[in-house]
Amino acid sequence: MSCQFATSLHSPEHIAVAEQLGYCRAWLHDTPAQSPDVWAMLALAAQRTHRIGLAPGVLVPTLRHPMVNASGAATLAALAPGRVALAFGTGFNGTRTPGNLVVPQRLRPDATRSAAR
Repeated sequence: MSCQFATSLHSPEHIAVAEQLGYCRAWLHDTPAQSPDVWAMLALAAQRTHRIGLAPGVLVPTLRHPMVNASGAATLAALAPGRVALAFGTGFNGTRTPGNLVVPQRLRPDATRSAAR
């Protein structure tokens, strides 16, 4: 069973408690304009846990350069070998980051539209 948390400075401790409660994976929301860096909080959680899977959910490709996500994922995988998962999506709140354009539903790829049905 997985759990999810809005990313906060308390997320590493929340994930440690989730591990103690027997959860298999913890997902942190990726909303960079509204919360601390998801990669930093997952790295801190990796240091405080031993078993629970760790994941940002979901990464929105329009919010940061792909190399930043690749670097974050590689760093987390080095800190928590075998425990990292990634998920990518169009986002909701995260796509409303100041300075980013919100892509209207009618202009999104067909896969996104069909998944929303």
